[in-house]
Amino acid sequence: MRFVFDRKNVATKTHAASVQLEILYKRQRKYISTGIKLYKGQWNDRKMVVNREDMLALNKSLNEQHQRIFEWVEQLRRNAEVFDFDKLSRFLAQKQTSDSFIEYAESRIEERKDIRDSTRRTQRKLIGSLREFGQIVYFADLNRKNILAYDNWLHEKDYTQTTVHSFHKFLKTYINDAIRAEIIDTNPYDGVKIERGKSKTRKYLTEGEVAKIMSAQLPSNGLERVRDLFLFQCYTGFAYAELMSFDFTKTVERNGKYIVHDTRKKTDEAYYVVLLSPAVAILKRYGFTLPRLTNQQYNLQLKTVASCAGLNKDITSHMGRHTFAVMALNNGIGMESVAKMMGHTDIKTTQLYAKVINSELERAFDKLENAITL
Repeated sequence: MRFVFDRKNVATKTHAASVQLEILYKRQRKYISTGIKLYKGQWNDRKMVVNREDMLALNKSLNEQHQRIFEWVEQLRRNAEVFDFDKLSRFLAQKQTSDSFIEYAESRIEERKDIRDSTRRTQRKLIGSLREFGQIVYFADLNRKNILAYDNWLHEKDYTQTTVHSFHKFLKTYINDAIRAEIIDTNPYDGVKIERGKSKTRKYLTEGEVAKIMSAQLPSNGLERVRDLFLFQCYTGFAYAELMSFDFTKTVERNGKYIVHDTRKKTDEAYYVVLLSPAVAILKRYGFTLPRLTNQQYNLQLKTVASCAGLNKDITSHMGRHTFAVMALNNGIGMESVAKMMGHTDIKTTQLYAKVINSELERAFDKLENAITL
């Protein structure tokens, strides 16, 4: 027995290839999938997996797989039984109660090249939740009973249904990954339906509240910079990631207007924004280079800005993005146009603001009623 990496010589720095366990017996060979894929430069025939943060965990998994088959072959020898590949296939089809699904999912999250770092950070929460839950550790624990128990446990943690659905979505991703790697052959989610749930109403500021933010007397230059960043979000619809990576030199000037045509960091979806005059005025104050600060510090200082403005609500950076969408829709911009401005992958995301718009319309009718009855 020996491990073979990239048997078909296809590995590159961007394309991963499989590590297989080669079994040689009487001039016949069988290659067994280990479920581990590596990029060029990540394998050494003597040290096995190298140049990776998770190489110790992956090498442990490889050694366990090798040891399992070695011990089975030794058992055949002690029992004076003859080895053949059909027996080996039947043995490999049995559940591997010693193999850790958590370690497998954790390593796959870290090694994937098709997800963004923000997605990777979010999916790491799955690993923490599984360790805390404690009933889904090994591949053999992946059954309908434990999936339903995990669902109940998530609800007991008082998560919203949309958050519960997200945990299940991540878990399904790595179960399907293990199925493709031929580590397991059945899906414990077969026949199990997890409702997606409804997202909470988007939080935003009214135009009157934005005006209070603008006119608030702030005690320091640092808070004024925070206010300007938030207002810039209100006038562009930028999320925090787009705000912090904004580069004015990449804008296009057309008919005296500055146009931002880029892709969102979170979804890689294209968005299209024309910088409104208040946004341009903010840029001019900073020499067209916006201040930078961490998301944590930004949100913390926004609470102080809200307090100084006399607003009885906690402001977060994402509320600036929501405020832009609501203002655009309230001022007659069509749903499809707002979706393109925001870089939404699905028009349904933009339609979530419809409830907000309805409440704004109801307040508008209240004002009209008061005007008529005076």
